[in-house]
Amino acid sequence: MQIGGLGTNGTATLDGTSQVQKSAKKTVENAITDGFVKQIETLAREDAEKGIYMDEKFSQLRRARMEQYISPDRAGPMAKVNSVMKTLEKEQERIKVYLERLLGDYSAEIEGDSIFRTAEVYSPEGELIASYSSFYGQWTTHQTKAELNFITETDMIYLQAFREARAEMKATAQGQAQAPANAATVDIRA
Repeated sequence: MQIGGLGTNGTATLDGTSQVQKSAKKTVENAITDGFVKQIETLAREDAEKGIYMDEKFSQLRRARMEQYISPDRAGPMAKVNSVMKTLEKEQERIKVYLERLLGDYSAEIEGDSIFRTAEVYSPEGELIASYSSFYGQWTTHQTKAELNFITETDMIYLQAFREARAEMKATAQGQAQAPANAATVDIRA
């Protein structure tokens, strides 16, 4: 038994029963009046005589009673949230049009909320060229295939030129080393 602690759903408990559970039990007890019980019993007898368990009349009676006495007001909050979602949808469309004008042939995907945001920027060819994460607070650039090809090609040009220069230096050094060996020697003896 838990007194004054937290239940599994994080609600305050008293004697092991949450306030939500106690409130729900009380609401149900108040909705199931003696008159309502008699209506249920009458429908159950009628259904038994017809050989149908829980005919539609019972379901309709129960739904009407539940909506009147048990169910929370969903319509009001749902309408307000719908309004917010429509506003967000319009805002997202406005941002999309703005980005299209701003970026030209480039495109972007932006996601997030007030806590965490991400963005990805794509080239006109559809390649990811940059990304942003508010977690790191900075942009990261991504190499395109063309950039990779350019780096590979220039690396190969450099490597070839480097090897040629080293070969020339080696040949020149060998030529200089051979020159004194081929030079005429003079022996002067007295």
